[in-house]
Amino acid sequence: MIKVTFPRVLHAELGKLRALRSTWVLFGTIAILTVALAGTIGWNANRLPGASNTPAELISRAFLGIDVFSLLLGAFGIMMVTGEYSSGLIRSTFAAVPRRAAVLGAKTAALAVLAVPVMLLVGVVSLVVSQSFAPAAARLGAGDPGVLRAIVGAGAAPVALALIGLGLGALLRHTATALTVYVLLILVAPAVLSQTLPASVGDHVLKYIPVAAAQALYAVRDGGNPFTMLNPGPAALVTAGWVLLALAAGGIVLWRRDP
Repeated sequence: MIKVTFPRVLHAELGKLRALRSTWVLFGTIAILTVALAGTIGWNANRLPGASNTPAELISRAFLGIDVFSLLLGAFGIMMVTGEYSSGLIRSTFAAVPRRAAVLGAKTAALAVLAVPVMLLVGVVSLVVSQSFAPAAARLGAGDPGVLRAIVGAGAAPVALALIGLGLGALLRHTATALTVYVLLILVAPAVLSQTLPASVGDHVLKYIPVAAAQALYAVRDGGNPFTMLNPGPAALVTAGWVLLALAAGGIVLWRRDP
């Protein structure tokens, strides 16, 4: 009898993701659209002579697509769990691997293993393409302050949001419900809170919501943000906290109820 170990469970989950054509279609779509959007924004910003090209502006233009297409990765994370519930495959998964925490952990690791290299590559290419329209003297290199941190942050932020989606999928089990909660958390909550909270309160609260903390991982602060952002170190801790909270909540629910 083959012993069920975490490396074997991880290998199985990686095999599931690699075997699905939709995985590569999604990653390819995100990569192409993110780079295309970065190039379009960079071209538009430099159509006229004398355009401003500060480091903060160059990085912001390059990574604007990260915010948009994080929603697609979040939906992918949700459907890694809810898709198995809707198809009934989850029963076979839990029959083969009774330790449900191991299943969720393997799904988490598999998503990160596949998505992180893709998003890092997308970040590098987006920055190169976006600033190719700027004057050569203004372009950023890997050795410029904050550039490598911004690239790493641009790779990590959407993956972190996708893992939050994975946790929500495990917590709620239903695709439509989980997607609704995800959109409310990522898109609606920041907009509503920014308009309803007093400015003195909003500056202290909004920077801790998931999307703001994730954005702070790759943003260069120049005072132009809609609300005060955390520094990268605290932002990484807050983002990790949201990921752990979502996965822990999903793991507890998986452990306590039937498939």
